[in-house]
Amino acid sequence: MDKRGDETAPHLLEGALGCGNSREFSRLQPQGVLLILFQSCAMRSLTKHIKYRQRMRLPPRTRPGCVRILALHVLAIAGLVGALAAPAWRDYENKSDDWYRSADGRRITENILSWQSPLGSWPKNLDTTAKPFSGDANTVKGTFDNGATTGELRFLARAFRATKDHRNQQAFLKGVDHIFEAQYPTGGWPQSYPPGNQYHRHISFNDDAMVRLMEFLREVAASADYDFIDSARRKTAQEKFDSGIQCILKCQIVVNGKLTVWCAQHDEVDYRPRPARTFELVSLSGAESAGILQLLMSLDRPGPEVIRAVNAGAEWFKSAQLAGIRQVILNGDKRILQDTNASPLGARFYEIESNRPIFSGRDGVKKYDIAEIEPERRNGYAWYGAWGQRVAGSYAKWQRNWLESNAAATNTIRLVIVGDSTVCNYSDNEPTRGWGQFIQGFFNDSVRVINLAKSGRSTKTFIDEGLWQNALNEMPNFVLIQFGHNDSHGPGRPESTDAATSYKEYLRRYIDDARASGATLLLVTPMCRRIFSPDGKLTDALGPYANAMKEVAAERKVGVIDLHSTSGELFQKLGEAGSAELANKAGDRTHFNEKGARAMAELVMKELPAVEPSLRQLLK
Repeated sequence: MDKRGDETAPHLLEGALGCGNSREFSRLQPQGVLLILFQSCAMRSLTKHIKYRQRMRLPPRTRPGCVRILALHVLAIAGLVGALAAPAWRDYENKSDDWYRSADGRRITENILSWQSPLGSWPKNLDTTAKPFSGDANTVKGTFDNGATTGELRFLARAFRATKDHRNQQAFLKGVDHIFEAQYPTGGWPQSYPPGNQYHRHISFNDDAMVRLMEFLREVAASADYDFIDSARRKTAQEKFDSGIQCILKCQIVVNGKLTVWCAQHDEVDYRPRPARTFELVSLSGAESAGILQLLMSLDRPGPEVIRAVNAGAEWFKSAQLAGIRQVILNGDKRILQDTNASPLGARFYEIESNRPIFSGRDGVKKYDIAEIEPERRNGYAWYGAWGQRVAGSYAKWQRNWLESNAAATNTIRLVIVGDSTVCNYSDNEPTRGWGQFIQGFFNDSVRVINLAKSGRSTKTFIDEGLWQNALNEMPNFVLIQFGHNDSHGPGRPESTDAATSYKEYLRRYIDDARASGATLLLVTPMCRRIFSPDGKLTDALGPYANAMKEVAAERKVGVIDLHSTSGELFQKLGEAGSAELANKAGDRTHFNEKGARAMAELVMKELPAVEPSLRQLLK
């Protein structure tokens, strides 16, 4: 972004064409965009001029007068296109060594060297290959924005490999060290360094600035193209990259307990989403989040946190797609039309609380309709784009590749069990057993059962104590969850929840988190307590919790094993005396000995194949 506002060619184009960033701008040739630039700039100029004359109560311009204004802009923009055509590294990366050693190659190399700032970076929106800089080097304002610096560094690295000119190596190392120094302790990068005290200081995902830096550092750390760099710097590059990944994960915005995506800028200290220019409000950013997800999906060995971030981000993009509309330009003005046959669009910015698309003019007032902001901003910015389609395509491929590689690496399916004392593992010297201890025996060797249930926990405390996060860190393929006994304790107890409200909310959290991690979650209703009335009938104290769980399962479309019903039928059939034979000790109406726990495991596994058919082939 530019502190002068939107007065640069990349931003004009992203508004006129829907280009999301300067990478897309660099693909365009000046001849092909001249008319578009003219249209955008001229309209803006005329709008400002007309408002000025109205404010000053001057008579309106005649039509010839307006034409003269437009003619002046044609000449101005023609010069602007030539001056702001930023160099593209891909135009040079496949050049031969001989070319870099040629007069033309050396000339361009000298030009690039002349534009490097004293700190090590390069300016943006300038073709640093076209001609040498002849002014005071101290006036060069380097940046990481709009593709600046990383392209020049790649060029110099290639030039050094071909020519062995150590000036290229020294300039390259100076730029790399500058990038190292610019990283915040929190892992992010500002738009430029030193960052100043304006919005440029924030962690800048805008226009993929931070993503580009991280892609470059990954190359420096691992690519053979950079073998000329000392090992200490290459190690630092990897450390800086890893720190950047952690920053990205910490910046991902949580809404109502659910991971979503990212803002275009985040606070460099506490990771909060932050605004930039007056029309760039705090929001969920479709454009920038797409680039972040592409980076995360490119990681070779994604850990559990990255997998959750990717799954949650892809899920958000799916929910944020806008169907049935099409963006067009009519008489130089962007319009949104209804079109049931149009491909889905995504908005640039979404309100964090409601997930509604938002727009803003230079007055900084939030609007929910692009038509409500002034023409200059409406047509001078990329408010809609196909970012969601790009994410969907990459995500589908990532899912296939990651699942295949993970299966090949582990050769196992991981089934995690979560629950309370009726489910958890016990040592051999204890009389108590949980049904989770006996599930492994039902599966063949391709399944590994990990029982993380813990005594005394409820849906609430299992999350509060970080135990649920530990379960997700196991990267499960399937999760079985049974809670209810401790949730039903009296109000005021730290573990208690209300069956109709908070119990349901916690179950939804488990479902959403499991889905975000890529796991299939199955609910297990809490088995009955073995408490009988004087007439020999089994009481049903946990019925409200079992029913609440089934309601959530239907609502969220997840499988549910109704252990509450099947255990109740078994206990009623056995009667009070027969049920007592399943207890871990005399008088205990809740916990089980081995016979009782095995009986519960059999009831669970009897229903499991019907509830989740994909597991049937994995049974013994």
